Amino acid sequence: MGLSVSVFDVFVLQSYTFLSVSRGGVYGNMITASYNALGVFKLRNEMVQVNNQEVRQSAATLKVKPGESFISSIAVGQGIQVEGQDYEIIGQTGGRNFETGVLEHYSLTLQVTDYSQYTETS
Repeated sequence: MGLSVSVFDVFVLQSYTFLSVSRGGVYGNMITASYNALGVFKLRNEMVQVNNQEVRQSAATLKVKPGESFISSIAVGQGIQVEGQDYEIIGQTGGRNFETGVLEHYSLTLQVTDYSQYTETS
């Protein structure tokens, strides 16, 4: 067996904020909690051609450490703020070490959104 290295050992870590989002309640959409953390962020913001039409694809990704305090709250529809941009989580997968089988990270697929109209609560 070789030396075990995770994605967090290889790539530059980026600070981000996880946003716990409550949608459509009596008081409207609300950010109910926020948590600062470090992860591996990959920005994607490009035009792709689908059926002779150009469409904007902005699915960025974020690798999150499985030991984060908010990990049980990560789900599709929750939010991420990174590099001054708001994102909604639209997908997630788990990344396991091929040699050990240990879960090393969660990979979140992010879509650009705007949380400026959401109320923040504490």
